[in-house]
Amino acid sequence: MRTGQATAERALAGLAGLAVSAAEADFSNVLAARADEASLRKSDRTRLRLLSAIARELQRGVARGELKVAAVADAAGVAHGTLYRYFPDLAGAVEALVEAFAGFVMARLRAARDGEPASRARVAGVMLAYARLYRGNAGLMRCLVGLGEEESAFAASYARLNREWYLRMAAAIARRRGIAGGGPGGDEQAGVEAMLPVAYALGGMVDEFLAQVYLRREPALAALGEDEAAVAALLTELWCLGADGAGNAGGAGGVGAGKA
Repeated sequence: MRTGQATAERALAGLAGLAVSAAEADFSNVLAARADEASLRKSDRTRLRLLSAIARELQRGVARGELKVAAVADAAGVAHGTLYRYFPDLAGAVEALVEAFAGFVMARLRAARDGEPASRARVAGVMLAYARLYRGNAGLMRCLVGLGEEESAFAASYARLNREWYLRMAAAIARRRGIAGGGPGGDEQAGVEAMLPVAYALGGMVDEFLAQVYLRREPALAALGEDEAAVAALLTELWCLGADGAGNAGGAGGVGAGKA
């Protein structure tokens, strides 16, 4: 098992059942709280403190390429050489952090899937959770998007994870439109493949809009940046319209969000 994978599992252990709230959305705080648990080994607590310190540096606006080992060590309250006992270098520590964060995001979104499958209520819950996570972790989200474009083991893992979500959503959209499993002889796989481009398009819409609001801070969207519920409501409406299709735009409820 790679260091990043092991770190991610330890960082996420015990966190999967937590509900998403505005206070819990900041991953640096979640890691710091986990590091304070006496049940963990000292080495795991130190590793988590280092990851939390990196997350805090990113959250306060330090670019990934401008991170300094000394600043991270100071923020974690450890000696400057400690980081190299747990990670090959600072870049490796950042990759481990972002890998753990990606798992955290997926776990939080799974926990937010409340309500009937494919219902508008479920879409709205996931959209609100995603908006909170995006807003609370702008620095990490920026890294998550950037690392996804690099040639690395994490990038490949993240791409596979995204595809799994899009396949799930394509199946939900196909069922909603009645083209898979909707009657005798329905070809579910064919329906999923047919709706996969729709799932990618809607998921891309969600990610790009949240990036405009929380990462690029588009002035025209400044008012929305302070209102996560309004962001979630808008994205829910757009997702449901797109998932239902032109012929079903008036249908009751929609299909799960990009991560629902």
